[in-house]
Amino acid sequence: MEKQDLNTYIGDMGPYQWRVFITVFIFAIYTADAIHIIFIAGKMPHWCYVPELGDLPYDVQKNVAIPAQSTTVQDRDGSIEYSSCEMFSLNYSVYNHSQFYSWNRSLMITNHTSLVHCSDWTYDQSQFISTIVSKVWYMQIYKNNLTDAVQGT
Repeated sequence: MEKQDLNTYIGDMGPYQWRVFITVFIFAIYTADAIHIIFIAGKMPHWCYVPELGDLPYDVQKNVAIPAQSTTVQDRDGSIEYSSCEMFSLNYSVYNHSQFYSWNRSLMITNHTSLVHCSDWTYDQSQFISTIVSKVWYMQIYKNNLTDAVQGT
C-alpha cells in the first residue's frame, strides 16, 4: 500500500483534526509548564561553604563545620539533618586534612562554640547539578519558601 492510497483511505487533515491537534497542543504546553518547575526549582540540600574544607567529601565537611539541627532526631535511615544557614566559628586553617577525617565533634566543639551565618553555600549535587535554588542566593535566606509558593505546596 502506497502513502497516497493510505491518504485516500484515511482522509486528509481536516478541520476536526486541526481542532484536536490545537487543543492537545495547548494542554500539553500548560502541563509541561506546570511539571518542569519540579526540576527547575528542585530542593538541593545545602550548607555553609568553608573554603578550607572545599576539597573534602560532603559528609566530612558537614561533620566538621555544620551544626546538627537541634530539633531533629536522626532520620529513619540514620542520617542527621544539618543546618543550612549556620556554621561553627572556628579557625579551620590551623588543622590539617587528616585531622578533619578523624574529627571528633564531641571533643572539638563545645556548647560555647559560637555560630555564624553563611555568606556562601555548598550544594549537594547528587540529585541535581544546578537548580534555581543554587543560582539565586535569596532562596536560601527565605528557606525555600519561594519555591514552595511556585510549586503550590
